[in-house]
Amino acid sequence: MPKPHLVATDIDGTLVNDQRELSLRTVRALQAVARQGVPVVLVTGLNPWAVRPYLELLGPELTAICLNGVFRWEKGQLHAGQFIAPAVAHEAARIMSAQGYAPQVYGADGVCRYWPVSATAMAVFQAVIARRPYQPYQAVTGLPALFAAPPAQVAVCDTAARGELLYRQLAAQLDGRAYVTFSLGHETWVEVNHPEARKDTALLAYAQQLGVAPEQILYFGDNYNDLVVFRAVGYPVAVANAQPELQALAWQLAPSNNEEGVARLLEELFVFGEDTARSCQGSTPCLSSDK
Repeated sequence: MPKPHLVATDIDGTLVNDQRELSLRTVRALQAVARQGVPVVLVTGLNPWAVRPYLELLGPELTAICLNGVFRWEKGQLHAGQFIAPAVAHEAARIMSAQGYAPQVYGADGVCRYWPVSATAMAVFQAVIARRPYQPYQAVTGLPALFAAPPAQVAVCDTAARGELLYRQLAAQLDGRAYVTFSLGHETWVEVNHPEARKDTALLAYAQQLGVAPEQILYFGDNYNDLVVFRAVGYPVAVANAQPELQALAWQLAPSNNEEGVARLLEELFVFGEDTARSCQGSTPCLSSDK
């Protein structure tokens, strides 16, 4: 295959291991690709607060698309894209709370406001809050307080079974007015964005700015919110732990996220110098993002 002109990758379940650690081998592989003049882009459902530690580990030359396309970190600056319409955000939050879920609204001010509707609804999300002491969270009571700042995204973190039920309901009721995603993992996320705030739309728009065609993009992913990208790029790669639907669409399979699959495939596709290759392959320590 010809060398890709852009390398992009999801983070959770793809680039980092199950302990959310970024291995030194992976860091060096991505940096080596960037030094060859090939742009490297992180494309994730994580919010800007959760993405920033990874960029600090990887270096300022990398770009990150966050919240499935709502924001973009580039050269140390955060750029906002399209926010969900307030009326649609209110409707999504009403549906969530009426069904016993704890709605979260990520605001333009960077604060995540959430309504702890019940202990059951908060059981999974509490672990997320505890893991991100650097991110501002604010518990509120009632729907109006969720919207103290313009909403960028409305989301729920819950169990897999409850998340799938909510996803199906929101996708049906908000059809055409929002982009609803569903992701499985340590936590299950259901996220409601502006219809054009999507991983594929944001990545292809950025690639176009760089003069890179969709068929020249190499993309690593594992989850359902990566499906839209797999259908849009020339070289979609599924890690071994990816959902079956992604594996069926993949141009190639890579080892799992716990086996440094992204780094290992990049080492095969790109010709690194001997020093770089040796330092990549000999590096077993992991770097934590404190995510």
